[in-house]
Amino acid sequence: MRPVLITCGGTRNPVDAIRYLSAGATGTTGIAIARRLREAGRDVHVLGSLEASLRAPDLAVEVYGSTRDLLARVQRWCTANPDAVVVHSAAVGDYEAATDAGKIPSGQAELVLRLTPTPKIVDQIHTWAPNTWLVSFKAGRPGIPADELEAIARAQARRTGSKVVFANALDHTATDVMLVGPDETARYANREDALDALIASLP
Repeated sequence: MRPVLITCGGTRNPVDAIRYLSAGATGTTGIAIARRLREAGRDVHVLGSLEASLRAPDLAVEVYGSTRDLLARVQRWCTANPDAVVVHSAAVGDYEAATDAGKIPSGQAELVLRLTPTPKIVDQIHTWAPNTWLVSFKAGRPGIPADELEAIARAQARRTGSKVVFANALDHTATDVMLVGPDETARYANREDALDALIASLP
């Protein structure tokens, strides 16, 4: 069976030497998938945020920091495992601050940060390992109509070469989940059923 890489948690993109921009992602979904696959005897490598690693003391988690750090670790693993499964559930920061490595002084009346886009990790996975069986995730804005979320997820599947995009709205993380492929969609009333179907589909 193919080895599996799971990314989970949220990146921390530095603002200065002690501050960072991050997403409110705990890594719970990726950790749950990793545990299930380990129990089934699969060869699983977990790339997780610091918070995700603390939630999973039973797993050997390789901890990442920023988006660029995660990108380098994913690239290295995919290059070494070109025929693997990648479940890319990490919440990756889309922007980083253009600052030096010092500490921004406190007490300013106003602070303006210049943010620039980070590289899109999921868009590059198949350039490193074309045979990767890729699962990506899409969280839609609260209140997004189901057909709009499905269209966004399908576009992501086609753009990235994902076999499946695990999609849900941010205000319905436990319900109304879709597994969206390039040409088909499966809908699930709750997250657990969607995770069961996703895990069962992995080669």
